[in-house]
Amino acid sequence: MIEFDIEKYLNSLSDKVEKINVSNKKLKYLPELSRFKCLKYLKCSNNQLTSLPILPDNLECLDCHSNNLTILPILKKKLISLDCSYNIITSLPVLNKNLIELFCANNKLTSLPVLNKELKILYCISNDLTSFPVLNENLKHCYYSNNPISSIIYNNNFNIFKKNIKIWNNFRYLYYCLKYRKKFLKIMEPIIKKRYHPSYLYNLTEEDDLDEKLEKW
Repeated sequence: MIEFDIEKYLNSLSDKVEKINVSNKKLKYLPELSRFKCLKYLKCSNNQLTSLPILPDNLECLDCHSNNLTILPILKKKLISLDCSYNIITSLPVLNKNLIELFCANNKLTSLPVLNKELKILYCISNDLTSFPVLNENLKHCYYSNNPISSIIYNNNFNIFKKNIKIWNNFRYLYYCLKYRKKFLKIMEPIIKKRYHPSYLYNLTEEDDLDEKLEKW
């Protein structure tokens, strides 16, 4: 199999190219990209990269997942989507103001930078995070499972986000209740009959006790 010549490939491209995809090429390095002034999309995932060159100023999307990166370059102002999952990154650079999507799962992160106000999607599962930053009001999706988080900074936005999580979980529970309703009823029927039998309700002395029992029902 002929080895992919990254230098030759990049030299063959126009200076005005807007998209470069060099994924799955077994690359160990990526040459400088400074001449690509119009580059908006760069995909270099599934390689063996340990570092990235300085990013072009107009870059909007960077996908560098599944490499051996330990650090990222400075994020440019126009970047809106970043996927650096499945690397060995220990810390992220300052997030640019326009970033909307951040995928940084399966790294070695112990903390996250301050979240920019425009961020809507944060996917940071399977890291070494012990704390969580202040959540912004625009954040719609946050995935942070499989982290040893011991502290979260609470604010109004966190309460809103927590409420959204609760709503989502309620729909999930409803889904499972509907899906397994027959099995559930079969198992729970004897317990329900015993717990809410009229004779038991009759023995409740206070009206409040009855209200409480009916509410739980």
